Amino acid sequence: MKINSKNIKKGLISGGIQGFIFALGMAAFDYLDKEPFNLNQFLFYFFFFGLIMGLTTVFSNTKKYKKC
Repeated sequence: MKINSKNIKKGLISGGIQGFIFALGMAAFDYLDKEPFNLNQFLFYFFFFGLIMGLTTVFSNTKKYKKC
C-alpha cells in the first residue's frame, strides 16, 4: 500500500475539520448541562478524534485509488 503526500494532506485537513466539529459538539453538550468549559477536554477531543478520522481518511483514500 503506497501512501502519497496528497492522501496525507487530505487526511490532515479532513481530520482537523472533523475533530474540531466533534469537539465543538461535545463542548455544546457540556454548555447545555451548565458545566464549565474545559480546554483540556476540548483539545483531547479535537486531537484524538481528528487523528482517528484523519488516519481513516488516508487509508480509505489509499484503498480507493489502489482499485482504479
